Amino acid sequence: MRGFWNVMMLPILLFSCLMGGSAMSAPAGNLNVLADGERLQDRRMTDLKTHDTPWTFQKPASLDEWKNKRDRIRRKILISCGLWPMPESGQLKYEIFEKKENEDYTVEKVLLETFPGYYATGNLYRPKPDPANPSRRYPGVLCPHGHWTNARLAHTADDSVLAARSISFARQGYVCFAYDMVGYSDNKALLDHNFGGRREALWGIIPAGFQLYTSLKALDFLRSLPDVEPKRIACTGASGGGTQTFLLYAVDERIKAAAPVNMISAHMQGGCKCENAPQLRLDINNMDIGATMAPRPLMLVCATGDWTKNTPEVEYPAIRSIYELYRKPDLVACHLVDAEHNYNKESRQAVYNWFARVFYHDRPQSDFVEKDYVMDPTPDLSVFAKHPIPEDALKPEQLFEALRVSREKQLWDYLEKFKPSAMEIYSEAYRETLAVKEPEFTEISTSHNQRIPQGEATVEKFLLENESTGQAVPAVLWTPGKLDNQREIGAVLLIHPEGKSGLIGEGGILKEPAARHIEKGIPVLSIDCLGTGEFIRDASWAARAKAQSATGYAHFATYNLTDTAGRVQDILLAETWIAKKFGKPAKIIGLPGAGGWVLLAHGLAENSMENEADLSNLDFSNDHCFVEDLYIPNLRRCGDFATSILLAGNRSIRIQGCADPAMNDRLKRAMDAGVASGGD
Repeated sequence: MRGFWNVMMLPILLFSCLMGGSAMSAPAGNLNVLADGERLQDRRMTDLKTHDTPWTFQKPASLDEWKNKRDRIRRKILISCGLWPMPESGQLKYEIFEKKENEDYTVEKVLLETFPGYYATGNLYRPKPDPANPSRRYPGVLCPHGHWTNARLAHTADDSVLAARSISFARQGYVCFAYDMVGYSDNKALLDHNFGGRREALWGIIPAGFQLYTSLKALDFLRSLPDVEPKRIACTGASGGGTQTFLLYAVDERIKAAAPVNMISAHMQGGCKCENAPQLRLDINNMDIGATMAPRPLMLVCATGDWTKNTPEVEYPAIRSIYELYRKPDLVACHLVDAEHNYNKESRQAVYNWFARVFYHDRPQSDFVEKDYVMDPTPDLSVFAKHPIPEDALKPEQLFEALRVSREKQLWDYLEKFKPSAMEIYSEAYRETLAVKEPEFTEISTSHNQRIPQGEATVEKFLLENESTGQAVPAVLWTPGKLDNQREIGAVLLIHPEGKSGLIGEGGILKEPAARHIEKGIPVLSIDCLGTGEFIRDASWAARAKAQSATGYAHFATYNLTDTAGRVQDILLAETWIAKKFGKPAKIIGLPGAGGWVLLAHGLAENSMENEADLSNLDFSNDHCFVEDLYIPNLRRCGDFATSILLAGNRSIRIQGCADPAMNDRLKRAMDAGVASGGD
C-alpha cells in the first residue's frame, strides 16, 4: 500500500500580493478564447440528457466483454443507491401476524425491518397447507408494485391491482410477498415517498436506495421461510414495480426468474425519484440493466399504449442478443398486450405461463389460468389497521442521522478491519460517484489557438478539448522566456473559482502565485472550469443552470454530471494535457473557492505531483459546503476528501485554510489510515 503521511495540514495562506514591474501582464484585450457571440460547443451544456432521451443499445463484441460490463452495472447500481459497501444488516428481524384463512389461500401481514429503525410493510400470500404433505415447500415470488393509486391496498375495478396476481400465485403453488414501495400504502406512516434533499443524497440516503434495499431484505425474508424453496425465487412488477424488479435481479443472482412489466424502454427510463438514482444512467440505460438477467429466464411484457410499444422491435432484440452470447436465446421472451399502461389479466397470464415453465414445467398449463378472485377487505390487508407502529421505528430525521453516522463509521471500520479490500471498495465507489477520469493523450486536442508574444515570453489562448467527453475548456498558458529546464513539473495548473480571469489584477498584471512561478521559469496554465469564466457567458449555460435549480429537472444528476464533477473532469483534462505537452507532471493549485475541486481531483490526477488545495471559507458544518459548493450525490457516502487522499498514495498535497476542527481531524485520519496500511 502506498504512503499518505506527506499530506500537510497548514494554516490559511492568502494569495493576494501583486508582482512588481517584472510581472507578466495579460494579453491585450482580455483572456477570452472565443469571440463575442461565439458559442462554446461543450456537450455538457449542449447535450443535456433526461429520462426521455432515446438510447441505442451497444452490443458487446464477446461474452467476456459483456460479463465485464454486467459486473460494472451491478456495482454501479449499488454505488448509485448508496449500498456500496452493503450496510451491515445483522440478524433478520420480522413479524408475521393476523393470518386470514380463505378457501384456497391464506394472507398475512408482515413487518420487516430493513435499516435499523425502518420497516418494510406488506402481505404474505400462501397456498392452503396440503394435509397430505404439511412440510411441502414452494417457489417464492416477490411482488413489488408501481405508482398506482393506493398501490398494494388498491380496491378498485382496475384489474392492475396487486392482489390479483398475489392471490393467483398463491393458488398456483407459490409463496408470494407483496410489499409496499417506500411511502406508499402502510409505509406512508413511516416515510414519505419523495423523502430527502441534497444532504441526504450526499450520503446515499435516497428513495431508490431504500427501495432496492427493501427488495434485497424482502428476498432474504422470503428465502428464510420454512415453506419456501430458497433457490427458486422469482420477481415481477409493473411500471415502477418493473424498475424495482430489474434493479433487484441486476444486483442479486438469487432471483431465478423475472418479469418486468411495461417498463424496459429505450426512450423512457422511469419518471420518479425512486427510479432515478444519481449517476446511474450517465452511460448505461434500462436495456443494459435489463440484460443483466441473462442467462436466467426473463419475460418482457409490453403494451401498445405506453413507452414499451416498440419492445418487440427494439428492446427485446437488444436483450436477446445478450442471451445469444450465452447460447440460450430461448430463455428470454416478449409478450405485447394491446392496452394502455397496465398489469392486466392478459399481462399477468403471460407471466404465470412463464414462471410455470421455469418452476412447474411438469404440470398442465390449465393449472395456471387465473381464476376469478375477490380481494380481501382493506382492514384484512393493512399492516397498521390493528397493529401499532413499532416502538423502535425512527422518525425520518432520526433515521437519516443514524444512517449518516453508520455510513461514516463504516468507512473507518473498513479501513481498520478490512485493509486489503477497503481501498478497492471505496476507490470503486469514488470513481463511479465522480464518474470522471483522466483522458488518454490521444483523446486530447486544442482549437482556437492564439499565440501572443510578450517580449521573450508568450501567452497562448485556446480551447482544450476531449473528443470522448465532449469537453471544450477555455484555457490560457503563460510561458516565461527563460524556462527552468531543471524543474520537476511541466507546468503549474492554477484553478481559480472565477476561472482564468481571476488570476489578473489591476492593470492586467498577474496575481500571485502565478507571477511567482513564472518568475521561477515555470509555465502556468489556467482554465475556465465548468460554470466559470466563458462558460457562464454562453447562452447554453442558462439552460444547464436552470435544469439544476430547485424548479428544474429533478433527475439531473442521474443523467448528467453535476457542476462539481464537471470541474473535477476539467482539472483532470488540463493536468493530463500538461503531462502530454511537457513530458512532466503538473502541479495543481486550488485557490480559495476552488481548493475543494482540486482536493477531489487529487486522488484521480495521476499526472500530477505536489498539489495544493486551499479550503478557506468552506463551511463544513451540517455538510453545508458539500450541499452548496461541492455537490455530488453520494460524495460523502464514498468518503469524499478522505478517499481522494487515500487514492493518491505517494502523490502529496498541501491542504490549508480549513477552519473546521472535525474536517481537519478527518483528513489527518485519512493520512494515518494510509500509514497504518503499510505505505511507503
